[in-house]
Order: sequence, then C-alpha cells, then structure tokens
Amino acid sequence: MTAFYITSNLMFSQKMDFKTLKLTIAQKAVIVKEDDNVIEYQLDKVRIYLIADENANRMRLMAGVIEESKMSKEDLVKVLEANYDKALDAKYALSNEVLWSVFTHPLRELSPEQVVDALNQVRNLVNNYGTTYTSTDLVFGGN
Repeated sequence: MTAFYITSNLMFSQKMDFKTLKLTIAQKAVIVKEDDNVIEYQLDKVRIYLIADENANRMRLMAGVIEESKMSKEDLVKVLEANYDKALDAKYALSNEVLWSVFTHPLRELSPEQVVDALNQVRNLVNNYGTTYTSTDLVFGGN
C-alpha cells in the first residue's frame, strides 16, 4: 500500500517552479516590479506580491487590505469569522500593522489552475473587505 501511494503521488505530483509560477501569474496580471524572488503585480486595481523560495518549496501571494489602525474590533471579528467559512484558500492575516490577503502553498505541488484561482481569491478578499469578506462565490459551512 505504501509503495503504491508513493508511486502514485510521484506520477501525479506537480512540477511548478518559480519561472513557471511567475509566467502563469503574468498571463492574468501585469508585472509592476521584480526584485529577485519578489514580484509585484497589478490585477485590476489590486497590487499583489509574489514571494517564492524554490529551496524551501514555498510560495506566497499577498495583497495589502487596510492599515490595522483603521480597523474596528468588529472588523477584526469579521475577518476571523471569514477565515473560517468565506475566505477559502486565501486568508486574512495581520502583519506589520497591516491586514493582508494571503495565499501560501508548497510551490512544486501547485497546478497552473490553482495559481490563477489563488490570484483571484487574494484579489477578491481585498475587494470584498468591509462587505461580504469572501474570496469566491462559495461559502463553506458556517453561517
């Protein structure tokens, strides 16, 4: 059983790398600035940053939403609730006094379709902050 699992995972595993990831995103968003393993994109009116590390097999898409100081306690509760059922693969996160929309994933295991979906979800969380707090039309469980 273990040999089958390992073999099947190897056969069906993705081979995403930084170059392919960068080009996949560039088909949907405009590259604004590149600095080594950090790329800034513009998707509609949202600035989205890609940070990737092939050696660590990790990637992150992120976009600033709002300064933490401009959020009410009710907003904080709403984003935490949204992370449970309305924000699917992308999530809200606080860092350096900024609320971010963030998608993280192992790099090699990503498919191009997942990348495009993640890009859209990150953008949607930014655009839907203060209203529906959703990343897609799908709401998973919850209220």
